[in-house]
Formats: sequence, structure tokens, C-alpha cells
Amino acid sequence: MLNPVSNQSPSGAAMSWQPANLLPLERRPEELWPWLNHAGSLTEKLRATVGTAFHVKVLHEGITQLSAEDAMLLHTLPGTAARQREIYLCGQAPLVYAQTLALMEAANWLNDLDNQPLGDRVFAEPDAQRSVIEVAQLAETQSLQRAAVTSIAHPPARLWARRSVLTVRSSRLLIYECFLGVPGR
Repeated sequence: MLNPVSNQSPSGAAMSWQPANLLPLERRPEELWPWLNHAGSLTEKLRATVGTAFHVKVLHEGITQLSAEDAMLLHTLPGTAARQREIYLCGQAPLVYAQTLALMEAANWLNDLDNQPLGDRVFAEPDAQRSVIEVAQLAETQSLQRAAVTSIAHPPARLWARRSVLTVRSSRLLIYECFLGVPGR
């Protein structure tokens, strides 16, 4: 199990991540909790909620250097080059901002996705596994929160986010997902 940690990146400022199952009941956002704590495919759950309006908007794809925290989660050294993909999972409007980090040898999971969700590819694999889901409430001063609301007309002041590592065919993919509201509301 992952321990609660402070993270400097991609937040830009320290935030406290902790396993979802250890977050005290009184701190859990009631309407959003079934989404934050969902261990299956978020893509599938969103599709079931918004139907044919579901789509992916790609914001950025490129190469980045991993922070110490992200490197630890991906079992590599800080500063290691990684493929980064940033998207919105949308219905009528963006619902979730997602950022995926993959080591170069695992970058094939991000290749040729275009506007297709990563979840479709990963969860189609029988050996796909998810680590413990960790959650944090982001502040507007954090770069992860700022990245999530870059294209949002009326962004919320604070967002809840989750992160986990998906392992599929020996590849590790670090996923950050920021909820821009309660999907389906």
C-alpha cells in the first residue's frame, strides 16, 4: 500500500495525497466520492453517465522530466524523461482533466490514441491492475489545479483529484484525474 506523501509535482506546491480508503468520512466529498474511489475504468463509468456525448479533448502531448515523487511512483530516478498526455474527458462540457505519465519504454500505451481514451486500451487487457487510489483536494495555487482549469470558463476554486498507477503488461502508467464537478449533475 502507498503511504500518504507530500508531492511537489505536478502540483507546484506541496499537497497531501492519501489512500482514498484512509480519508476520514467527514472529509469525503459526498456526491463526488463514488467517482473518486471508483477502481474500475473511469472512461466506462463516464460513458454510462453521459452516453453518446462522451468524448476526449486532447490538450497536450509531449516529453517531460519526472519529479522525485512521480519517479518514485514509476520506480525510476528523478529527472527521467517520460511521455506526458493531458486531456479532458467530456460530456457536454469537460468533466475530468486527466494527466498520464509513462516511462519511454511504456509510452507505446499512449501512442496513436489521438482522441481515444487510454482507459479503453488499458482496461481491455486482462492483466491490467490499479494501485491504491490516492486522493487530494487541490488549491488554485497548485499547477495541477491550474492545468485542469486552463480552458474552463468558470473554474471551481478547489478541485478534488485522484492518482494511481496502472500496470499493464509490465508497463507502469501514472494517472492524475481532477474532477471539474460531479459528472451527471
